[in-house]
Amino acid sequence: MADKLAALVASLEKLPPFVGMTWRGALGSLVASQQLAGPLPTSRDVRIASSNLETEAVWAVISSAGRDIGPFSMDPAAQEVVILPGSYLTPANELRDLAGLQVQVVLEVRDGIAVGDVPSDDVLVRAIEAARALGPARISQPGRFG
Repeated sequence: MADKLAALVASLEKLPPFVGMTWRGALGSLVASQQLAGPLPTSRDVRIASSNLETEAVWAVISSAGRDIGPFSMDPAAQEVVILPGSYLTPANELRDLAGLQVQVVLEVRDGIAVGDVPSDDVLVRAIEAARALGPARISQPGRFG
């Protein structure tokens, strides 16, 4: 199994890094930095990551080295970005209510580097409200993103 994971990660590392904001459903707040032991799926669509804004909480992950696998996915609409093993997820702020959703900004730190600015609450609220205005998304793999 470890060989298969190593082969997957080696393949993913050949893709260009994704720098930007992705989303991950969560059961609560991340209170300390955690290193990932395996790949972590996130979505560029907050509706997908949060089961149509129904999860208990959501992390806005500021990716510095994730890999956008959407074009290769069985479900390109999921807009999946994989955070690679070895990356650290580090809380940038506290979990708080934004536009009716519990949100925490989490930084991806890879090789000691975090890229990107922490988005303001206004940016996060606009993203959530824009997603809400689109209506429900089709969730092809419930629970995959949190």
